[in-house]
Amino acid sequence: MDASALRARLNDAWRAPELHCPLLTHGAGHVCVPTDAEDLAELEHVAADVVDGAGLPVRAWVVGGRAAGVPDGPPVGGEGGLPIGGEGGLLELRGWVLAEHWFGYGVTATADGPRRVVILARRAFTRPPGVGWVALLREATGWTEPDRCGVDWAATEAALGTALPGDYKNIVDAFGGGSFDEYLDLLVPGALGTDLVSWGQDMARYADLYRPYPVHPAPGGVLTWGTSEQELTFHWLTGPADPDDWPVLVQYLDGEWQRFDCGTGEFVLRLLTDRTPPFAFPPSAGPFPHWLASRELPEG
Repeated sequence: MDASALRARLNDAWRAPELHCPLLTHGAGHVCVPTDAEDLAELEHVAADVVDGAGLPVRAWVVGGRAAGVPDGPPVGGEGGLPIGGEGGLLELRGWVLAEHWFGYGVTATADGPRRVVILARRAFTRPPGVGWVALLREATGWTEPDRCGVDWAATEAALGTALPGDYKNIVDAFGGGSFDEYLDLLVPGALGTDLVSWGQDMARYADLYRPYPVHPAPGGVLTWGTSEQELTFHWLTGPADPDDWPVLVQYLDGEWQRFDCGTGEFVLRLLTDRTPPFAFPPSAGPFPHWLASRELPEG
């Protein structure tokens, strides 16, 4: 099975309300797709091609029919876990963490001998108490770089005449400038072509584009914080209240607006991972990895 056929099979499985594995001894919550790969090296190549995972770290979750004890892997063995060991169980399982899914490849034991499979399994992707949205974004994108912290926020907020949402500042401090999934481009203070301050100060010149909303600094005005190659723009609806309470507004190419009553961090995470309305943006359209195409912050 080549990568395109495998990708189609996995997309069909991913869209199903529930995952049910066709292998007799396997339960719900995942699906195994048998392949004709000759060995694990070939299977890894095909699987990595499906998820564009060549640059992502591969975890070993099951080795020699035993759980490897990797903390971020799918549940294996025991009630509700993927079967391991003897007939029907997994002998080898390696793969990637893809935000709300695990995607792996390996070998399962059958009555007819070892069978090579790829596995898609659902993963509970929730916000634990005390864990911020930026930490979840790091996890969802596999971002392991140290914080950038290259923006003078006091000067930025003075230039715009307003405080800014804390989770937006935390995202910029953690990731720097860049594009999530090459879909959502952050506006970052001082960045060439995507300078938050320049965009904000220029909005009044194009006020008709933002009707029926006024533009910042008018009371209740919109302030742009992101763009997309798909010609969406992402805004805050500013106000006298705490900026952390500002809702997100999305403006579409036809001028239509959509309001999201959540903060910037939650919005970005759900844009990437949530395929339920009102989210369901293109980055959430398949069980594939999320990433940040990074651009360096300007010198502070």
